Formats: sequence, C-alpha cells, structure tokens
Amino acid sequence: MTPRTQFTLGDIFRISLSAYRQRFRSLMGISLVFLLPFDIINAYVQMRFLTERVPTNWMTKVQEAHSLSEAIAAIPQAYTTWMPFVILLYSLAVLPLMAIATSRVTVGMVVHGFDVPVQEAGNDAFRKWPMSFVTLLMVYGLYGVAALVASWVIGLCAGIAASVSQAFGAIVAVIGLLAAFAGSVWYWVRAAFVPYVIAEEKRGYATALRRSFELTKGEVWRLIGFFLALSFILSAADGFLLLVGSVFAVIPGLGVVVAVIASLIVVPFGFVALAVMYIDLRMRKA
Repeated sequence: MTPRTQFTLGDIFRISLSAYRQRFRSLMGISLVFLLPFDIINAYVQMRFLTERVPTNWMTKVQEAHSLSEAIAAIPQAYTTWMPFVILLYSLAVLPLMAIATSRVTVGMVVHGFDVPVQEAGNDAFRKWPMSFVTLLMVYGLYGVAALVASWVIGLCAGIAASVSQAFGAIVAVIGLLAAFAGSVWYWVRAAFVPYVIAEEKRGYATALRRSFELTKGEVWRLIGFFLALSFILSAADGFLLLVGSVFAVIPGLGVVVAVIASLIVVPFGFVALAVMYIDLRMRKA
C-alpha cells in the first residue's frame, strides 16, 4: 500500500461516503450474503424469546436472591442461552466476514482504483475466516482474562478500603470501575483493526493483534473521536430509516422487516469507514 496523504476525520467520512455510494451494489451484495442471515436469526430470537417469554420482574428476583445459584436461576433462559449465541455468532462469524469482504472492496477502490467483484471479496472472506475466527477468539479471550483479573483486583482493593471506611471502600470501587472502563475502551480501540490486518496484510493470530496495536499507537484519542462520530452517524441513519419505515409498517410484523432492511443499508457503511481509517493508519505508519 503506497502512502499518499494523511486523512482528517472529515476526509475519512467523505471518502467513506464516496466509496459507499460508488460501490453500493457490491456492498449490498455482501450484506445479503453475510448480514441478512444473521439479521433473520436475530429477529427470530428477539421475537420468539426476548419479547413475550421474558418475565418483567426477573431483575427484582436477581436482586433479592440469597445466593449466586438463586441469582443465576432467576435470569431468563433467553439471556443465558440465546443472547450469548447471537452475540458470539456476530462476533466470531458475521463481523470478520463483513470486515474482510468490505475491506477488499473499499481498499480496491480507494487505494488501487479498481472494482473488486462481490464473488472475489466473498471468497477471500471465506478463505480467511478460519484464521479470523481463531484470532478473534484469542482477542476476546485475552480481554476476558484481563477483565477477570481487574474484577478481582478491584474487589480486593475495595474490600480492604471498606475495612477502614464504607465510604472509602465505595470510592475505591468507583475509581476501580472507571479505570476498568477506560482500560476496556483502550483495548478495543487498539484491537479494532485486527480483521483488516488479516484482510489486507494476511497476518493472523498474535501477529495481527500486535500489528493492530502498532497501527493505533499514538492514535487512541483520535480513534475514540472517530468511533463516537461513526456511532452517531450510524445511529442517526438507522433511526431515520426506521422512522420512515414506520410510516409504512402498518401490518403487524412489518416493523421487523423494516429493521432488517435498515441494518442491511446502514451497517456496511460502518465497515467501509473502518476500512478507510485502516488505510489512513497504514499511511501514517508507513
């Protein structure tokens, strides 16, 4: 990838919108292949298990439980089985497949100036998915271990502080939770480009994570601003499409269809913007 110039955040969103418009059909094809099946499964789970079968007072039962086993038993099965299934399906399958396929299309246009066919992008995503699966499993696993250690340290420090004063213990707990939140944001910002490293540099496993950390070194605050702006844009676009669709969703159940269509249109833009940011980071670190 030949360095050309460095992008401002405005440039990144402008280039992303241009790539999204010019490769709209290709991106919609990728969405139909990778995102639509997930959206259908997610909609089914939401309607079948998370709407009618969840007791409204389950949080109260958890709070009133006298033991950990009682608290776990009070949690609806939908939140202990189906929700984790949906989250894992997206995190380990849909996310890497969408990231790799959209990256191939976006980088092909922005850097090389040619159109990567949907079939080629999809085949490349499938070929690299096993490496992506293992790498992301490692990324999530490292975060899980760090979260467990942080929870233990926060609990220990808060307990020691509480032996001196309850107020002091509460303050230590709050500070610890804020520090853990800041650490989580830092980690996920640094690891966000692992799928794009796999897609464009053919690096996997610990090498991909290390490369993502190299690309994002010194860029954390800028990337936090980028992710906040991107989240706002995606939420606004999704909300607008849902609002427009609600005018026509007079038939029961049609609202779910509108939500799925909005997802197919909006979500690819997020992946395109991440790919453009990846290009910018590559040029800055060249």
